[in-house]
Amino acid sequence: MRQVVLSILCVLFFSPVFAAENPLLSSEEVTWLQEHPAPVRVHNESDWSPFNFNEAGEPKGYSIDYMNLVAAKVGLDVEYISGRSWSEFLEMMKDGSLDVMVNIASTKERRKYLAFTDAYFITRTSLYVLNSRTGISDLDDLAGKKIGFTRGFFFEDFIRKYYPEIEIVTFDSTLSSFKGVEQGVVDAAIEVPVVGQRVLREAQLSTVKKSGVISDPRFITTFYIATRKDSPILRSIIQKGMDAVSPEEELFIRRKWKIEESTTSPISKDEKHYLSQLNSLKVCVNPDRLPLEAVNADGTLTGISSEFLKLLDERMEVSFSIVRSKSWSETLRFAEKGECDLLPMMTQTSDRSKYLNFTSPWLSVPVVVATRQDQIYISSLGQVTNHRFGVVKGLAITEILHSVYPDLKLVTVNSVKRGLEQVEDGELFGFIGTVPAISRTLQTESIPTVKISGDVGLDIDFSVGVKKDDAQLLGIVEKSLAAIDSAQIVNIYNRWLSIAYIDRFDYTRFWQMLAGFILLTSFLLYRYRRGVQITAKLRKAHAEIEAINLKLNEQARTDPLTMVANRLRLDEALFRELSRFERTQVPFSVILLDLDRFKQVNDTYGHHAGDMVLRSVAEILENNTRAHDLTGRWGGEEFLIICPSTSGEGSVSLAEHLRIAIMEKVYEEVPSQTASFGVAIVVSGDSVNDLIRRADKALYRAKEGGRNRVES
Repeated sequence: MRQVVLSILCVLFFSPVFAAENPLLSSEEVTWLQEHPAPVRVHNESDWSPFNFNEAGEPKGYSIDYMNLVAAKVGLDVEYISGRSWSEFLEMMKDGSLDVMVNIASTKERRKYLAFTDAYFITRTSLYVLNSRTGISDLDDLAGKKIGFTRGFFFEDFIRKYYPEIEIVTFDSTLSSFKGVEQGVVDAAIEVPVVGQRVLREAQLSTVKKSGVISDPRFITTFYIATRKDSPILRSIIQKGMDAVSPEEELFIRRKWKIEESTTSPISKDEKHYLSQLNSLKVCVNPDRLPLEAVNADGTLTGISSEFLKLLDERMEVSFSIVRSKSWSETLRFAEKGECDLLPMMTQTSDRSKYLNFTSPWLSVPVVVATRQDQIYISSLGQVTNHRFGVVKGLAITEILHSVYPDLKLVTVNSVKRGLEQVEDGELFGFIGTVPAISRTLQTESIPTVKISGDVGLDIDFSVGVKKDDAQLLGIVEKSLAAIDSAQIVNIYNRWLSIAYIDRFDYTRFWQMLAGFILLTSFLLYRYRRGVQITAKLRKAHAEIEAINLKLNEQARTDPLTMVANRLRLDEALFRELSRFERTQVPFSVILLDLDRFKQVNDTYGHHAGDMVLRSVAEILENNTRAHDLTGRWGGEEFLIICPSTSGEGSVSLAEHLRIAIMEKVYEEVPSQTASFGVAIVVSGDSVNDLIRRADKALYRAKEGGRNRVES
């Protein structure tokens, strides 16, 4: 059936009448493409192989192939501009003579004039020194010495700020910087390993070696595609094309250009022989647990585990076959009977340990609780053990929760969606699950009255489950797992957590609407004159569906009274910032504020006046914070501001500024208002709950100290 539908779509969308239509794009984006027929100008470097280079006038490389694939997804015509240096390309973006840069890191300075897509590649950065040189393996070893790299690279700002004792020398290219090492102009050069190793090999620079990987997480190189800031629609079009690139397509390009640094198999010859005798490993998964894992209609695996398996495949050099199952319970029965070689996303429990061995955990995911919007923030499940909570049947979380909270009243449900619906209907007080599962369901289903209302202080660890009677396979998988860079896992998790699943465009509803037009559109094959009318109907249906999706998505993340972020969006941002901090050690702060004696406003002047004050305060906060700060309503008269890349001192200063702005606001109906503020900065080892608890305690001290003040 799926093949039939795809065949019909090919006829519909690639016929002349539908050539201008693309189901990925909004009507506004389609119009933009029609109004901008000239090719989009994209930067092409002269010599940054294997990512972006020019050979005999032809643009080549991983980033070039990736951009071509993205462009094909959305019908974008591109023209590559070559022959400039990196610094010159940046200047061209500023003066408008270039539209897109395809392998660029996002920095504070660049964000002033560029708009960035989601990241599509991440790698570490290495140092290169003379073969005879010892004692230089990291940046700390270069104090008082000289370092070289290509002019305009983002490393420069970080070195000046965090390693001021290192002298910087810039070059026109990677090869020039390596020759600078060879000639003694600099003590070390810095470059992405894949590029550095290729330059050494092609230039036959036998006197220079890779001396170590930079440990400072600020120097992890992340590739984005950037457009000019005055082209938001172009950025949106490219992002949708990126979202449509499948893991299989991306993996094909990676393998073509051999850009993975650790793809050398870590297993021995005997272990390879053992795997070859197994022929193919039978893999069992949860068939419906996106974004963690799920099985498509054609039997292929998708989700986080699909990309994780590809990393294993590159190291084990063995094929995997997915065992089809109707439910997670059936998957577990298969595993218990020994019908599964591997289960890539398994949480170890005492019961499962009877029939499976487990590797070390490769991913940890926070557990949160979702409740109705009108419930308070839950800092501990211990405070609500008298209420009923839903959990998905058959998942390890039930055993884990019972071990920590033996008095907790748990009710099993068949799916995350069903659990959240029962919370919405009042059948359950809350639903407990992982951040990815709950966030995705709230994004894709219409459950506007439910929010993520607390971090329960637990993480679910995912390991690879291996059948009990195969100790050798367990050792092979463990060894292969150890060879995977943790940065790759983080990148996969973050991408699936934040990805806008082309549920930005709701395909389920699209198929339903499209089905109603199948008979009509079939007339296109022999009654072309009806094509224009049918196209108009499809365009209208497409626009209506997209408008509904955008409205639902916005409603799910916006407080309806104040029109700032709601708890769902704040919670998602908190988990995202915490993950970024753990990965990069770049701090962020939160400001929690509460209006003083606000109850008196409602009691004296009515709730209408109280609502007016809340809207006014929200507007003050929005107008006095930075564009990348996030302001939201935490609950009642409480607001929370998330300040990325901000120290505690900077947040205290901002809070003081906001306190004065709120105090000086004059209202016609009610007296001027004041607010108390609590400020907290993230520290290593924090959970979201820890951070909010410190901000709440600081807010309490501000209240106890006389109100209308800032505490940290």
